Amino acid sequence: GDMWLGRLGLGDTLDALIADGALPPLVVVAPDAVDRRTRWRDLGCRDPFVAFLADALLAWAAGHWPLTTDPRRTVVAGQSLGAMTALHAGRLRPDRFGNVLAQSASLWWRPGLPPPGAAKPPVHGTPWLVGRYASGTAAPLTVHLDVGLHEGSMVGQTLALYDALRAAGHRVTRDTYNGGHDYACWHGALASGLVRLLGADGADPAP
Repeated sequence: GDMWLGRLGLGDTLDALIADGALPPLVVVAPDAVDRRTRWRDLGCRDPFVAFLADALLAWAAGHWPLTTDPRRTVVAGQSLGAMTALHAGRLRPDRFGNVLAQSASLWWRPGLPPPGAAKPPVHGTPWLVGRYASGTAAPLTVHLDVGLHEGSMVGQTLALYDALRAAGHRVTRDTYNGGHDYACWHGALASGLVRLLGADGADPAP
């Protein structure tokens, strides 16, 4: 939240899209990352943080703005570890989050990894979250995935997730752009992803 609504001017971008009719009026709730240690503790596939988003943060927001309770009109979005949080939130709480926008998801994440700064063993076989999605969720989701061509193993891992989501019956689209793991790429792709998920045309499954 501190980055997107502060330094990157996401609010101005969304205002322009709403004024042009590309997006409906919406409420954005964006918690701050605080610092690296807090980010590592909260993000990824952490059940307590998903509960905070679904039950505490949305309830707080509903007390301040007119907020829909329809999961089909609610998007949970994130980048990198935040994308893992978004994907995990959709899997655990499809009753609150019917749409997931995951950019450059850190699919190397799995339970039990060492803290920031320590060497992380490489992923062998199916990424942990891909396996969780392959086992099914309580309700179908609409998911959009973004990944850059220069993000190394994340490209193949994102394709594996895309295939698992489709096989599990979710509605999923995927964009692979000529870029890397950075806000310069995510900014435009975030706006495009929101239009794809919430715009008048909705999301069409990719071939």
